[in-house]
Amino acid sequence: MISYRFGPGQPFGQDKFPGIAFGPPKGGGCCGGSTDVVSIGNGGTVTFGFSGNLVVDGPGPDFIVFENAFQSGATTVFAELATIEVSQDGVDWRAFPCTAMEAPWGSCAGWHPVLANPDKNSIDPTDPTVAGGDAFDLADVDLDFARYVRITDRVDLAGPTGIFDLDAVAIANASCP
Repeated sequence: MISYRFGPGQPFGQDKFPGIAFGPPKGGGCCGGSTDVVSIGNGGTVTFGFSGNLVVDGPGPDFIVFENAFQSGATTVFAELATIEVSQDGVDWRAFPCTAMEAPWGSCAGWHPVLANPDKNSIDPTDPTVAGGDAFDLADVDLDFARYVRITDRVDLAGPTGIFDLDAVAIANASCP
C-alpha cells in the first residue's frame, strides 16, 4: 500500500487498515458479503504499489479487485462501486471506464461476488476465471505493465451503492521488475 485517504461515511474496518486489505480475499460467496473489508468512504482512495512485482499485460485479465458484492435475489447484485486506475510511475494514471449509474456497471469494481476464500475453499484468488471479484486487463487502457493500482470510491453515488468495501487486490499476471 502506498497511500490512502478515507472519505466520509461508514468507517467499517478502518481501525484494522492496512492489514485488513493485505493477503487473499475472504469472499462470502455468491449470496453473502464478507466482513473482512475496509470501507474507504465516499470519495476515499487507496493506492497499492506492488513491491517486487509488476502487473503485466498477459493473456486475459491481469489483476482482480475484490469488494464484498453479493447476489441479492435472482438477478439483483448488491454492489458498491469504485473507479480503478493504473500507473507505471505513480504520476500518470489511466482509468478504466466506470459507468456507475446502472447495471451492468462496465469497468467499475465492486459488482461481482467474491468466491475465493482460503479459510473456506481452495479457489485460487489469482485466477480471474474462478475467483470472483472484478478483473481488469491492462490492454483495455493501453499499458504493458503497471506498478500501481488506485481504487477510488465513487463520490457521485449514495445509498446502497455509495461506500466501496475493499477486500483485496490480486495480480493474475505478474513479473518481477
